[in-house]
Amino acid sequence: MPAEPAERRQDQAPTPAERPLSRTGKLVRVAAAALMVLALMATSVWGEDDFFPFAPFKMYSRGADPDGWVKSTNVFLIDAEGERIAVDDDDTGFRRAELEGQLPRFREDPDLLAHIAEAYEAAHPGDPEIVAAEIITRRYELVDGERTGEETEETVAVWTEEGAA
Repeated sequence: MPAEPAERRQDQAPTPAERPLSRTGKLVRVAAAALMVLALMATSVWGEDDFFPFAPFKMYSRGADPDGWVKSTNVFLIDAEGERIAVDDDDTGFRRAELEGQLPRFREDPDLLAHIAEAYEAAHPGDPEIVAAEIITRRYELVDGERTGEETEETVAVWTEEGAA
């Protein structure tokens, strides 16, 4: 049998949940909600993805042309034994979307790839040392949504550890 709710004594002040919202409180909440809606609308028209969370998220706004070219950008690491390792999000904590968003920075300063190598080494302490990293962008031709076999490859950035051969 459920316990009876405790009754509030007459001399006790109401809890915040029991008090009605003041006129000023209501106005503040309505104004905040209106500003949020306006910010979302304005940045959807004029914004860029950098305006998160007020952004149009253009990366999701359109699909790939089923009769055109699509691209895939990936990071590859080379360890001290010469093995080439394809890196995914779980290996470094650096997501592919972040990589694609930062491509201009990596082109300008390939030494930034050293941070990805360090993150990989931290996540894989028993593996051989990483001595190089590269970003490769592959473009695939599609016809009716299927690969034709035509593809191109561009090396966007390369980092090599000092002293590595």
